[in-house]
Amino acid sequence: MLTFATPADEAQAAELLQPCLIRVVDNIRKHTETLDWRSEYLEQVRWPGTATADQRQQVRDLAAQLQEASPEQSAAIRQQLAQLPTPTPAYELRLTEGSALTDNNRTATLDVWELCFGVCFSDYQPQRPASVDPTLLADDGEINWLALDDKAKALVEQAIGQAIDQATG
Repeated sequence: MLTFATPADEAQAAELLQPCLIRVVDNIRKHTETLDWRSEYLEQVRWPGTATADQRQQVRDLAAQLQEASPEQSAAIRQQLAQLPTPTPAYELRLTEGSALTDNNRTATLDVWELCFGVCFSDYQPQRPASVDPTLLADDGEINWLALDDKAKALVEQAIGQAIDQATG
C-alpha cells in the first residue's frame, strides 16, 4: 500500500498523480504506436494480503447490494464494508507480440500505477514511504510540465523495453 514520507509529500502527490497518469498513458500510446506489439488495458483489483476468500466474496456481495439499496440500507452496508478489507483498483498494460493472435504470441505486462508512482516519486520503491520528486515542481509550487513529460517518456520507454526483453528472453 502506498505510504508517504511526509504529509507534504501526500499533499503534493494528490496534485501530481492525475497529471502523472495522463502523461504515462499518453507516452504509452506514443511508444506502442512504434512497436509491432498490440496493447490493451486491463482493469484489476488488488486485495490486501490478509483478505480471505470469504471476505473478498462478502465485499463483492455487499457492493452489489449497495447498487440497489435505499439510503438507510446504504448506510448500513457502508458500515459493514468499512469493517472489511478494501481492494484497490489496478490497471495493467498488456502487450502482445504481432498483429494477429496465435497460440504462441508472447506477452508482456506492466502495472500502469507503478509507472505513475515511478514518475511522481523520487527513487520509488513500493515497500518504502514515497517522497515526491522535487524536479516535478517549479519554485512556485506549480507543476513543471516539461520535467514531468520528460520523466514519464523516459520511464515508459524503459519499462516497455524491459518488459519486451523479458518476454522475448
